[in-house]
Amino acid sequence: MVLKVVVTCVVVLGVVVTPVITSEDPISQPRDWPCPDANDFYPCLCIYDELDHTLSIDCSLVETNEELAQAFENVVFPFTYLKEFKLEQDANPNVSLDTVGLNTFQDLTFERIIISGTKIEIIFEEDFYGSHETLTYLNLQNNKIKHFPFISVQLYPSLQTLILDDNQIPSLPEIQSDSLEILSINGNGGIQLDDFLGPPALQEIYLARNQIELLQVNFFWNLPNLTLVDLQRNEISILDEYTIASQSNALASINLDHNKISSIRHDAFHGLLPDAVVSMRNNTVVELDEDSWSHLFTQLVPTGTLDLADNPLNCGCDMDWIMFSPNQIDLRIFPDTTTCSSGNQIVDLDVQFFCDRCLPNNCSTLYPAGNVPQRT
Repeated sequence: MVLKVVVTCVVVLGVVVTPVITSEDPISQPRDWPCPDANDFYPCLCIYDELDHTLSIDCSLVETNEELAQAFENVVFPFTYLKEFKLEQDANPNVSLDTVGLNTFQDLTFERIIISGTKIEIIFEEDFYGSHETLTYLNLQNNKIKHFPFISVQLYPSLQTLILDDNQIPSLPEIQSDSLEILSINGNGGIQLDDFLGPPALQEIYLARNQIELLQVNFFWNLPNLTLVDLQRNEISILDEYTIASQSNALASINLDHNKISSIRHDAFHGLLPDAVVSMRNNTVVELDEDSWSHLFTQLVPTGTLDLADNPLNCGCDMDWIMFSPNQIDLRIFPDTTTCSSGNQIVDLDVQFFCDRCLPNNCSTLYPAGNVPQRT
């Protein structure tokens, strides 16, 4: 096809103005394909990724329910599968958007959906119905959500990540899913967990900042693939038997920082990997008595980590069993950040001190040649 171009020169008062170039072939006009016309789709944006040839949509500039619906009513996409839908508004007080809407996305399907900072209070089962078969990542953090249809999670056979942080969800019920691997529900203060029964494929669960005071026994037991538990910044004061327990022996990371834990039961932890990290920074632990703590040490020694930084540890005879462990192997799980209330690092404590104070005249039994380990 031969493109015919007409060049028109305009002369005004003897000055040649920049030529105006037009075409007799309308197909050759600049287009946004495969994205729709930007003006028609505004305030939403369409982004085409030339590397993987996918489309994504960003509607963060939308301020009302009507604007969101009209943006999709005015355009046609060349295909229905899109990579991502994003609407991030950072809790803008000028935005009144408070619903997604049943037919908002028409027949479009998404792999990832991110909606945050809106006034949305209710998520309906049908809101993302078009993405049942394609959705792998759903992030609805920092909204006003009081109701989420957990029962509908089973309708998304590819969903791997569900994030509901910083909403107002009152309870976490049973979730049925064969695909969900990551569940994050931080910052839903006062959420009730008594009826929770997690999906078997779950690997990571985030329950921070929820004002949790007590977890029921075996709360995590039916999660055979669980590797990470985040319970930081709650109100937990004691870890009862089988509080942090998995039947799969796959737990790799436990975060209990910034709680009120003063003591644990002997069998509070079960199923830790040998190199697991248990962090209990900023709690109120004073003593490390053998009856309560030895089972945890058995699972972590010698390659795991127990971080008790910023606890008021007494470092007295309650922990002589740690100091007198063979070759002081139990000390290896403490990082340098773990200190006594006096400020001394646990890893640098003097064994002779414990001999004199805790086993007077009996250290010769432990160290018959008088070779008491010295601080290095």
